[in-house]
Amino acid sequence: METKEFQRWTARRKVELLLQLIRGERKLVDVCREHDLKQSEVEGWMDTFVKGGERSLKARAEDEQAAHEAEVRELRAKIGELVLELDARKKLAALSGKPETAF
Repeated sequence: METKEFQRWTARRKVELLLQLIRGERKLVDVCREHDLKQSEVEGWMDTFVKGGERSLKARAEDEQAAHEAEVRELRAKIGELVLELDARKKLAALSGKPETAF
């Protein structure tokens, strides 16, 4: 009786196998036959892998969007500060009777 060595399908092993399929280095049929896997099982791994990648890309895009929005808020706040300072200088110049000069 021949016994196959049992190897657990860790996430790392699944990714290595899926990348071989994606790159076209291996064919699904051959991989399933070699490792005694069901095609539907490997396709499920692929779906999970792709969805995880999609979520990761979305998270990065959301992070970048949040950083952009934070930068815009900071710049608007700075503009507000500068406008207030300019208005104060103009009022001071008007009260002191001095002509406006470049600030």
